Amino acid sequence: MNKADIHPDYRKMYSIVKSLFLKTKHFCHGPYDETFYSLMVYETAKKLIMHFPECHKTEILVAAILHDVGKTELDSEKIFGGCAKLGTADDEWDKHPALGVPIAEKIMRKLNHSDEFIERVCFLIANHAKRGGKMKDKPLDLQIFQDADLLADWGFPGFLRPFLYCGKFSHQSIFGAIEFSLHGWDPAKDTALINLDVSRKMAKKKLELQGKLMKKLCKEVESDLL
Repeated sequence: MNKADIHPDYRKMYSIVKSLFLKTKHFCHGPYDETFYSLMVYETAKKLIMHFPECHKTEILVAAILHDVGKTELDSEKIFGGCAKLGTADDEWDKHPALGVPIAEKIMRKLNHSDEFIERVCFLIANHAKRGGKMKDKPLDLQIFQDADLLADWGFPGFLRPFLYCGKFSHQSIFGAIEFSLHGWDPAKDTALINLDVSRKMAKKKLELQGKLMKKLCKEVESDLL
């Protein structure tokens, strides 16, 4: 391993990724603010890595920063435009891991990472969405990384995201966001995709916090007008 592999310039890498997201129409603000969520995956991965000294720490953290950069190449009209109603949104969204691999590779080469390092990181990026039964015999690094990607969206971020949705899409009110948080999302379905026991413990704490925040808000908006 070379110097860049041992001591990645995480800040520089995040700066490059952030600049790419800021050039997009949809992935730099609101519920799709990937500048925020990439950072959250990175911070969550750091917490999980502490439990597994045998894992490839630097590769996981680099993948956390780079993993969603493929979204900058998606056809946003197919996701957010009229075509989304025709069922093409999910198909387009599913392309982002593969689209992200060459972009991530280019960034890592620019920052002088070795071929071996790049290959391991690109493997994580290419497979980060293959959760549940979509992939057998996952290596530990991928299990950690996938869990960090899920956990990063729960807790405070999970509390905020429904309200960011209602700000972006005019058909949903704040009350609609509250209703979705309480009844429209089944956390058991998503937690079933977690790989590791330590991640499940972390998920429980995050979801408990998310639930307490929403219940407190519900208490605040109790009114005889409703």
